Amino acid sequence: MDKRVRFSEGNQKKLLKYLKKKTGFGWKEISKKLEVNEKTLVKSYMYEYCDIPYNLFKKICMILCEKEDNVLKEYGGILKKEELIIGRKVFGEQRKILNLINVTYPNKNLNLDISNISYSGSDIKKKVKFPTRITKELAEEVGMHFGDGFLSARKYDYRLKGNPKNEREYYFNVIKPLFKGLYNIDVNLKEFKRSFGFEIYSKALWKFKVKTLGIKPGKKDSIRFPEILKVNDIKILGAFLRGLFDTDGCVSFKSKYSYKNYYPTIDLALTSKDLIKDVAEILFMFGFNPGVYFNEKYGRISIRGINAFKRYEKFIGWSSPKNLNKVDEWKKRYPELNKNGECSSMVRASGCGPGDGGPIPPFRPIEAKEVK
Repeated sequence: MDKRVRFSEGNQKKLLKYLKKKTGFGWKEISKKLEVNEKTLVKSYMYEYCDIPYNLFKKICMILCEKEDNVLKEYGGILKKEELIIGRKVFGEQRKILNLINVTYPNKNLNLDISNISYSGSDIKKKVKFPTRITKELAEEVGMHFGDGFLSARKYDYRLKGNPKNEREYYFNVIKPLFKGLYNIDVNLKEFKRSFGFEIYSKALWKFKVKTLGIKPGKKDSIRFPEILKVNDIKILGAFLRGLFDTDGCVSFKSKYSYKNYYPTIDLALTSKDLIKDVAEILFMFGFNPGVYFNEKYGRISIRGINAFKRYEKFIGWSSPKNLNKVDEWKKRYPELNKNGECSSMVRASGCGPGDGGPIPPFRPIEAKEVK
């Protein structure tokens, strides 16, 4: 684990001013000698927004021609492991207050009409079944469908395929039992040329998705969030988002303020710009303020920051091991960031308090910004 030097308040600034005075150099020249970005030196370190990395401290002592112990003693500095000194003064975004959670969908009816589903002989033989109510499991499966699934428009074919390198465990431990529990379908998982997953030929499943759930078959370029899932239930909506982001989204931790891989970002890119807008609307209801971007081919949503990450984990979360492993590694690296959870009392949604409606914040489209 990397080390940093924590000085008593005001002394880090004094040390850097002393360095400037003794050398007679300007900040630009000092930053070159220290091999650090000038803005990082003048803003982050001078104003004590974050502690000085130990390797940088050693260079400062070499330039001053002074022993490390003497400098530490004079300026009240102590060595700390990096994971132990992450604090509020470094991560100002932790103080950002998110909006109230306020689900504005008025519908609270979770019943499903499956009377119009027709079954093939194979469906009957396999005893395929369907839920009569919208559940978290069903909503998550729909999210998976919208992410990595494909429903053929010409035949009763449904496919769900992911990355063979890092999603096998997800398919075996999450998706396979999910389909068994929801539909009594034993999916045959296998590796394809560039993917891993399954293909199902089922008239009943096709009818359920199209007739009951209202999912448009064929290409997903203009797919929309199903009207039947627009319910006043935060758990249902969260499950849909979980399935979608697990299959087609990405969670990552970017380096910032010289801290390696600490700043959480959750991204989603889709060819359906309408679905991006639908997902953004739901996220605004969850109190997020996501970045929403478009180019000629894609739409993208980005959720950033510590508090936003904590709320996402609490109300949406992950089922995919590849994402859960990333989150666990981050928590082990920066345990102090997980001591105080984001306030959960500021909620107005079904199951969490009375909802009274309210306006949805506007999108922030940036047409010229390319989605990667």
